[in-house]
Amino acid sequence: MRVCVVISLLFVSLSGSLFGQEAVYLANGNRATGRLTGLTDEKILISVIRNGQPKVYPMRRENVLMAVSASGRYMLISDLSPDPLVARQQIADFQKGLAKKPGYDVILKISPAKALPGLIGYESDDIINFRQPNGSAATINRREVAAVFYRDGRHTLLLPAVQVTAALNSARAEMKRWQGAVATTKALAPPAKKTTPPGKKPADSAVAKVGPEPTKPTPTVAKPVLTDEQYKQYRNSALQKVDRFVAFLNVLANKEADAEEKEKAIDQAAELFLPDATIEVTSANKPGVRKYKVKAYLMRLKMVPYASSTIEWSEIGYIKELTKAADGAYYGIISGQQTFNGYGGKDGEEILYSDVTQKNVQVKLDTYKKPENGKMVVNWEVLLGNIGLVVK
Repeated sequence: MRVCVVISLLFVSLSGSLFGQEAVYLANGNRATGRLTGLTDEKILISVIRNGQPKVYPMRRENVLMAVSASGRYMLISDLSPDPLVARQQIADFQKGLAKKPGYDVILKISPAKALPGLIGYESDDIINFRQPNGSAATINRREVAAVFYRDGRHTLLLPAVQVTAALNSARAEMKRWQGAVATTKALAPPAKKTTPPGKKPADSAVAKVGPEPTKPTPTVAKPVLTDEQYKQYRNSALQKVDRFVAFLNVLANKEADAEEKEKAIDQAAELFLPDATIEVTSANKPGVRKYKVKAYLMRLKMVPYASSTIEWSEIGYIKELTKAADGAYYGIISGQQTFNGYGGKDGEEILYSDVTQKNVQVKLDTYKKPENGKMVVNWEVLLGNIGLVVK
């Protein structure tokens, strides 16, 4: 009873919108989407959103590695004072800085541990391109990176949290400096345009080509080109289809939904995709990446072994805009961060498994002919393609 009273006194009422980028990383490798709110004499208090309402979970100190705020700033739990009064003040000071956005993206290099500030312009599965504070361009291989803390508050861990916290501990002075710095005019300046010498072909773009663009396109009847208004319309339509897909995922993860409702959700979700689209998944129990056809993935999801579960997508946006290819269709890539939480325990509200993955969704916009008033009319349709994992 005493612990329950302490928890209620330390509880901070939070709206769900504040939790989007906040996270607490656990020693077992899991991530909880939530906020560090306080502590008792022995345990750290974490507040997460359950069914639209905040709920506080106490966890032993040794089971928690670090917390990251909505602004992308972090706190190592090992830095908390053993004195509960001092530690509570440290947590309060950490939360006060939520609204202060850093001026730079900060890339945490793993070996040797070093904080690299800059403005990131492009990322792929292999590299990160960024503009340094002095205005010069730089590139780093993702294999050398432990984590990235973005100036808009996002963050991503490319290595296990235990390795990231060790690197943060080693580079703490640099991290503190650059997360509190204001971007210089040089860093904000656009890169100088490069000219191509006569007789030399321009280098290929670093952005991977998406979709079945043929190397040697066969002659075809030219397809129509989107107007600016149509482009905006279908660009938004693709984003809305991703949102609808996530809504169907939560129907399948809802243990209270009946079988008929789930079957309907599977059929409707499958209609959002190209016929041969696949989805990549990982699991803590099985190493490696596995690939399933969309319907097979959805069927597996409805059978997850938890009392309840939630699936959230955040930071949804284009990393490659819709671009017309040689076959006349438009292709693009939408990226989003998926957070899966599985609950169980005596009251069904204990987080048994938490998983955060970055996923890229291929998008195809193509024409089709539809009979209308005795004539064949050309229309556009946007469909989702393969969903791939961004492997860290």
